[in-house]
Amino acid sequence: MKYKGIRAVSFDRGGTLYYEVEEDYVVFHRILHELGYDFGVAEVERALHDARVWWNSEKAKTGEVWTERSWAKLLQRMAMNLTIPNTVSVADNLRERWLVEADFRAYEDAVPALNELKSAGFKLIVISNVSSGRNLQTYLRKAGIPNCFDAVIASGDVGYEKPSPEIFRIASRILNIPAGCILHVGDKYDEDYIGAYNAGFKAILIDRKGIYDGNDKPGEIHREWRIANGLLGDYETNKEVNQMIPKITKIFGWPDC
Repeated sequence: MKYKGIRAVSFDRGGTLYYEVEEDYVVFHRILHELGYDFGVAEVERALHDARVWWNSEKAKTGEVWTERSWAKLLQRMAMNLTIPNTVSVADNLRERWLVEADFRAYEDAVPALNELKSAGFKLIVISNVSSGRNLQTYLRKAGIPNCFDAVIASGDVGYEKPSPEIFRIASRILNIPAGCILHVGDKYDEDYIGAYNAGFKAILIDRKGIYDGNDKPGEIHREWRIANGLLGDYETNKEVNQMIPKITKIFGWPDC
């Protein structure tokens, strides 16, 4: 059986479990307007884009892992691109207000699959390239993702980013489960599939937008949470859940795993 021996499932977050309702620059434009700045949406979009280009250049030179400090520096750069004075205080304000105003939505199939996997006895963990565990928990909560994880790992906290195998090895040590007994699900080929594979995990690429249609990249690709069917069907210690099929449902309230 393809997934025989799997004891835990790890997940990426954005593009896998949830999506952002609005583009970042739209949220920042609204916040800046609330703060009294009269910029057009296109101006904010360009300022944020240029700040990201700058950050990627800096990261390529220094290898710096994305952290809350990195996020602050990027927003300072965006403010500077908009010729806003007092960039440090403005960036701090933008960062905290974005956490409040940004909106996230779980994919319709994500919560049912998480509930069924948790009920079947699998350990669940999130492995994400994100600035901090604090922010990761905020994103999951705002998306309506239930608090069903045995651990969440933020790259900004541990000092390693996917596709580094080390961040996956940290997850294996935290769960006290061998890497070969963990399946990782994510939406980015290099970060999620290759990174997990190189760490000894089983790996599946979930391609919700059809980015890899017709692509010759190796590996197993899914559009939805059909992976839950395979795992539940192979989970021999709980015969009652072997016939469970994840249902595509809307999310209401705050379900628990």
